[in-house]
Formats: sequence, C-alpha cells, structure tokens
Amino acid sequence: MDVVVLGKLVAAVFVLSMLSLIFGENFFFKWGTRVVVGWAIVYSAILGLYWTDFYAIKPILEKADYKWLIVIFFGLLMYTRLSRRYAWISKYPISISMGIGFGMILPTWARAQILDQIRITIVELFSPVSTFDLIGRILVLVGLVTVITYFFFTKEHKGVLGSSAFIGRLFIMSSIAVIWAGDYLWAMSMLAGQLKFLINDVIIGIFLRR
Repeated sequence: MDVVVLGKLVAAVFVLSMLSLIFGENFFFKWGTRVVVGWAIVYSAILGLYWTDFYAIKPILEKADYKWLIVIFFGLLMYTRLSRRYAWISKYPISISMGIGFGMILPTWARAQILDQIRITIVELFSPVSTFDLIGRILVLVGLVTVITYFFFTKEHKGVLGSSAFIGRLFIMSSIAVIWAGDYLWAMSMLAGQLKFLINDVIIGIFLRR
C-alpha cells in the first residue's frame, strides 16, 4: 500500500473518531482523543529535547558557553513536581519563566491593546480617508466611551450615565455576538474541510477509484 494512501486512511480514522462525538461520548471518540493527545505529548517532548540539545548542550560542548548550565539547572528543577515532598522547588523556575515571558510580552501587548487603540480611536478620528471611514471611527469612539461608562460602578446608572451605560451594553452584546459568530463559522469551516477530505480524498480518491 502506498504511504500516502495509508496516511489518508489513518487520518480518516481519526476524523471519524472525532465526529463520532455527534452520537455522544463513546469508546471510539475516547480512543481517538487519547491517541491524539498522547502523540502531541510525545511530539512536544521530542521537540523539547531537540531544542535543548540545539540551544544548550551544543553551545556548552562546542563553544564552552557555560551560561546555559543555569538554564538547564532551572529546567531540571521543574521535574521536582513529580515529588510531593519537593514539588515546592518547581515554583522558582516557573516564577522565573513566567516573569521573563511576561516581561517580553508586555511591551507588545501594551502597544497593541492600549497605544494602537488610542491612536485609532482619537488621533485618526481627525484624519478620515472617506465619509464611511469617519462614521466608523465615530462609532468606535462612541463605543469606547459608552462601554467605559457601563463598567463605572461607583455611581448608580441613572440619567445620562444610565443611557450611556445602556448603549455600552449594546456594544458589548454586539461584540460578543460577532466573536461567537466568528467562532461558529470557523468551526463550520473546519467541519466542511474534514467532510471534504473524507469524501474527495478517501471515499472518491481511494475506494471508488480502485
């Protein structure tokens, strides 16, 4: 049997195991889930060993770059979580890695979520490209102000504040609806892609052509 055909058949088995959830949780679905999760864990472990060898072991052995011993030491401390007695030691490398990761992500996050939003909302409001663009930016500004007033809890929502908070709630509901619709369409497109694979590549491409 051709390797490509064998790969398609294996993929079809796993796709069918995932789709079997339509009929409720069953053995076929549990089996497919466990195999996929187990394979992902094994792949991640092998990939981690490869990058450890590439970024840490080789620089130490080939270039005598011993600073990577510190990284390896903290990485080994992560395995203390396997022991109930010494699991507390793993909190130190976890805290260090989370602190470094947060420090690396914070500038990008602040620019994308705060600075760019301020620029788009206020600065670009005075430099519209077209009438439609101006209307869109005014709606963004109105949504920003009203949503902020919705989360203003130190004063009762009455009068102007109540009306603004109500409009802000409408903006929140609309944004949640758009996000949900996007997730739903993504899921439907994934389902359509898998069904197309089963019909065109497996049923027609393998069984009907033989």
